[in-house]
Amino acid sequence: MGMKIECLVCLKETAIPKNLNTEKYDGQITCRECGSLLQVRLVKSKVEQCKLVMDGKTRFSPSQALEAANQARREGRFYLQDKT
Repeated sequence: MGMKIECLVCLKETAIPKNLNTEKYDGQITCRECGSLLQVRLVKSKVEQCKLVMDGKTRFSPSQALEAANQARREGRFYLQDKT
């Protein structure tokens, strides 16, 4: 059975990906339920620390992301080049 962590936002259990070294891990995990981004420190397969990085509700929808990219392009802040 895999290791799980409780999301700080939705309080649902999220499975820790099996490819992570739970003996010593300090990185980010995304809640599969609400999309929140958590900073997690695991030591000897136990949670040492868990902090909220970004609430899943504050992420852009695809239409919001497109509008933000268009706004950045209009303001000269968009650095990706279009393929031609």
